[in-house]
Amino acid sequence: MGTVEGLQSELDACISNINSAGLGSLDSGNIEKLEKLSGEAAGLGMSQGKKLIDNLVTVLKSFKDGSAKEDSVQIRLTAMDFYIKKIQDGSTEDL
Repeated sequence: MGTVEGLQSELDACISNINSAGLGSLDSGNIEKLEKLSGEAAGLGMSQGKKLIDNLVTVLKSFKDGSAKEDSVQIRLTAMDFYIKKIQDGSTEDL
């Protein structure tokens, strides 16, 4: 079992990879990594984090198959960025 800080670091790296590669280059590896991190969030009792990660995974899969728009992905990426910053700032209530 990891730590909140470890999960935050891995989430940050994964979101950075998605943003830097661009959605046109989205690969299944990033989605699989996020699914793994969702399980870690659940194990750490981070229900809000799990929910945000699961929502992002769902929309990324939909984007890959052409049924979601880029705006939907960007909204969820922004939500994840705010969540990651919340953890970095030490706000660990309601994670």
